[in-house]
Amino acid sequence: MKKFSNLLVFVGVGLLVSCATFREGNVSYQKIEPLAGAKKSISFVVTGQVKLNSNEPVPQNANALGSWANVVKEEFTTSSLFSEVKNNEKSADLFVDINIQTNGRYSQGLSMLTGFTLYLFPSSATDEFVVEATFKNKSGKEIAKIQKRDSLSTWSHLTMIFVYPFKSLSDEVYKCQKDLINAVLVEANAKNVLK
Repeated sequence: MKKFSNLLVFVGVGLLVSCATFREGNVSYQKIEPLAGAKKSISFVVTGQVKLNSNEPVPQNANALGSWANVVKEEFTTSSLFSEVKNNEKSADLFVDINIQTNGRYSQGLSMLTGFTLYLFPSSATDEFVVEATFKNKSGKEIAKIQKRDSLSTWSHLTMIFVYPFKSLSDEVYKCQKDLINAVLVEANAKNVLK
């Protein structure tokens, strides 16, 4: 009986970690060289929608938006481009509305087949993140719009148990978020949007 219990635990853990996520890699992290001159304060707002296959987009859930907002705050702060970074506040020199469109594609039938066969039959799902940042000055006039995109593919198959430790979904999503926000800042800085 104990051997059977151990086998069930092994199979259960194996199924939980039989997925690996890979990035398309449209953007990569770059070091930002701040331009000379006085730095401005900036306030950001993050909004988002999710679209699965051909369904209508629905609002992004609060946890996902919170995750994006944390990355935006972190990247904007560590970039050293701003005197202060604020989240959804009215008093700032610059404002940026960041809209995240998540486009997910998967086959429900293949996903079910993967589950029924205990991950012997592979399936995959793709998430494309489209980040659109609209920068505005103190009076609310739009001064620039920057769009960046990247995507992740998650494969589910028993052999992915060996890849999972290096390519987990949460790690790859976080890296993708950082790279996308960094790419927005690099372009905004190069175009003198932040002066």
